[in-house]
Amino acid sequence: MGLLESLDRLDRAAFLAVAGQGGPEADAVFTVISSGWTAVLVWLVLALAQRRTGALVAWIWFAVTMLAAFGAADLVASALKTALARPRPCWTLEGQFRLVGACKGAFGLVSGHAATTWALFTVFLRSRPNRWIAALALLWALAVTYSRVYLGVHFPGDVIAGAVVGSSLAAFILRIRPLTSLR
Repeated sequence: MGLLESLDRLDRAAFLAVAGQGGPEADAVFTVISSGWTAVLVWLVLALAQRRTGALVAWIWFAVTMLAAFGAADLVASALKTALARPRPCWTLEGQFRLVGACKGAFGLVSGHAATTWALFTVFLRSRPNRWIAALALLWALAVTYSRVYLGVHFPGDVIAGAVVGSSLAAFILRIRPLTSLR
């Protein structure tokens, strides 16, 4: 068995250990966490929870950078899904687990939710939030990533790849035009 086959087996086993393994309460929580509207609200609250001592121009640039990172991550994740054409687990493992989320789209590598979340997290972290706000942002990014596997719509490898893609794109954007301090 080659390396790719071993990784695929590991990915499938990890997926089956997580996907749909909770009850109705967990289903509801992870469905809400995976919602785009919840993400908008959480990132807005996290941004507003930071000290607001930076200049207005710094805050505007922060918002523009967040939007650019989100857009780039979403675009690249969508292109990679088509190029890599790895089917979602809800199609390839149908009937082997309890599907909680809706199985939309044929392909899952890389996860767009993970890519955009980790792109936003990377930019957010560069805004130098205090450690408690940064810890909450990290918990949020991990929860969104986990939710995609729990709901049954992505393999763990899909979300890990999404996190790498999103963080890398955000780091690239921040290298082109670093944030100014919000403190």
